Amino acid sequence: MRTRNFAVMAAAVVLAGLLAACGGGKNGGSAPGIVIDESNQTKADSVIEVKARNFEFDQTEYRVKTGAVKFHFVSEEGVHGIRIPKTGIELRDGQTVTVTFENPGEYEIVCNIPCGTGHSKMFAKLIVEA
Repeated sequence: MRTRNFAVMAAAVVLAGLLAACGGGKNGGSAPGIVIDESNQTKADSVIEVKARNFEFDQTEYRVKTGAVKFHFVSEEGVHGIRIPKTGIELRDGQTVTVTFENPGEYEIVCNIPCGTGHSKMFAKLIVEA
């Protein structure tokens, strides 16, 4: 009985640690050097519109300069969303977010809503240049 209680307590501690690690900080889980403003009050240096239709984005590559960028997502056909791993960016149809990139880098853009047989091939690249 004592061993079982210890195992349950240990599992609870591990679970609490995992949940704490997944929790977003002030940047909502973004990498250092990336600041997300979901209120869109930050003045953007540029605007990027990402459009999706069944199993593809309108571009295979999006290029922006470091600084504040306003992302707007539009699902033109089907039901799609986007996630840009390691940035904290997640958008659904019609949503906009302003993101400040302090450093250059490359990121993958993926559809984050299962949309059918071509879903696994639905990705593009975001290149942030100096």
